[in-house]
Amino acid sequence: MTIILSIIILFTLLVLLGAVIYAFLLLKRHFIQLNYNVENQAKSINKNIRNVVEPKFLDISPSSSSLIELAVEVWRIEKRTTKAAESLSEDQNKAFENSITKLKRFLDKNDITFADYTDQKYNEGLNLDVFSIDKDTTVKESIIKETHEPAVFHKGQLIKKAKVVVLEK
Repeated sequence: MTIILSIIILFTLLVLLGAVIYAFLLLKRHFIQLNYNVENQAKSINKNIRNVVEPKFLDISPSSSSLIELAVEVWRIEKRTTKAAESLSEDQNKAFENSITKLKRFLDKNDITFADYTDQKYNEGLNLDVFSIDKDTTVKESIIKETHEPAVFHKGQLIKKAKVVVLEK
């Protein structure tokens, strides 16, 4: 009888020991999960504090398409002021010239240039968008009659084709 009682006590102790170990493992898992949650919340709070405290630097550099549009508009303003120069005072002409110079300097700083092909010889190999071809029997060779939009270059590389009207015989 003592053997059976010993086996029952031993079995009961093993079951209790298993229950204690299982409870310990559950508690350990719970504390690990709790610690993980606390760490994530702390990281989130630190990130929020950094976002509030650190100064914000916005990326306000001009985009490539904006620089291309600016180059075309500077070219247009330059052409228009040249046409209107006779009707403006010397001071007004100087003011427009200064503004155009400043805009061109800004384009130069960004390695942007433009080219007008008006009155230049035309050949098929030029990298241009031809709007139309006008016929004129008095011309000896094909020329570019008019530039509607200039070619735009970045560091010498063509990034926007000129739009032109060609005059040929």
